[in-house]
Amino acid sequence: MWIWHAAVVGEYQKPLAVLGECPNLDVSLLVPYRWPERPGQMVHAERPSSGNYRLIRARTIFTGFYYVYFFPGLFYHLLRAKPDVIYCYEEAHTLLSALILAFRHLFMPDAHLLLYAAQNIKKRYPLPFRLFERYSFRRADAILACGTRVAQTLRSKSYQGELRVVPLPTDAQAFSPDASRREVCRREMGLPPDAVAIGYAGKLVEEKGLRTLWKAFARLARECPNVHLVLAGGGPLKSELQASAASAGLEGRLHMAGVVHNSGLPGYMNALDVFVLPSETRPNWREQFGRVIVEAMSSGVPVVGSDSGEIPSVLGDAGLVFPEGDSDALAARLRNLVADHSLRARLSHAGRERVLNLFSTEKVAAQHYAIYEEMVARH
Repeated sequence: MWIWHAAVVGEYQKPLAVLGECPNLDVSLLVPYRWPERPGQMVHAERPSSGNYRLIRARTIFTGFYYVYFFPGLFYHLLRAKPDVIYCYEEAHTLLSALILAFRHLFMPDAHLLLYAAQNIKKRYPLPFRLFERYSFRRADAILACGTRVAQTLRSKSYQGELRVVPLPTDAQAFSPDASRREVCRREMGLPPDAVAIGYAGKLVEEKGLRTLWKAFARLARECPNVHLVLAGGGPLKSELQASAASAGLEGRLHMAGVVHNSGLPGYMNALDVFVLPSETRPNWREQFGRVIVEAMSSGVPVVGSDSGEIPSVLGDAGLVFPEGDSDALAARLRNLVADHSLRARLSHAGRERVLNLFSTEKVAAQHYAIYEEMVARH
């Protein structure tokens, strides 16, 4: 049984559909009736049209407050399902993780319980969350970290239990090169036929390094009249970036695509020639995984990423990395990609292959299945 607030979004349930086809595996998913998972939108739990798993929608208290939310009927659902393996897709410092671990300890001692981790900065949480974390570290059978930096952070916080690195999955069928979709989306964005489109998708906030991206693009735009910058997302930097484009006389080469939700992202990615994730570390944040660069690679789009957090590990040798905050270095990487078609083609192929080998929904689901089999076999 998976328990996960974000899985109200049907897209996130795809690993469950793959796991549901595995032999000797009965899969269920417990999600809130509703959760504000999309920006500015309360998502009512979606059910994809296919998938051999049970979706359990249940009422939550403190809906939308990740640290303290819980299901009033949690114990009923656990007792009814009697799972051999419980994957609480929440962090160790949350109330829900502590509640499930305590209930398992008292009433379901034979069940194996795994937690999720994405925190890659060593933080000292306030009470009571610090106590929840300590309790979870002692009681969890294993923690699945979404990246190597996350795993290192857990060890630095004295977690001594079993630890696996399992990346976030991407649907490599939805995110795949598609020439016809590319043409349609580029036309909708207003991109000229000969434009080299450099893109970004995510929040338009300071820590995502968009000022650095703009400086690099503005420098490149003076040299290359056919480069355009496409930004998908919303946030406080939107007006600043538009003002910067206007003052530089580049407003015709900055395209604001707005917020692009899951169903629209494959088309958006296909419209691009280069994707950039220029994240910049802050005292309380660094890039935890960078799912969007995996989606770009899966779509056959060459990727440039900063060296913040997990980005270099995710890219491997299938993308270009620059020092975070260094607009000159980013401009140099972009200049090489714009000028060198063979480099773009090589990174396009390498990125797609890397996703198929490491990050596809099928590969990640297979990792989960192997972990579950191993745990049950120990008993």
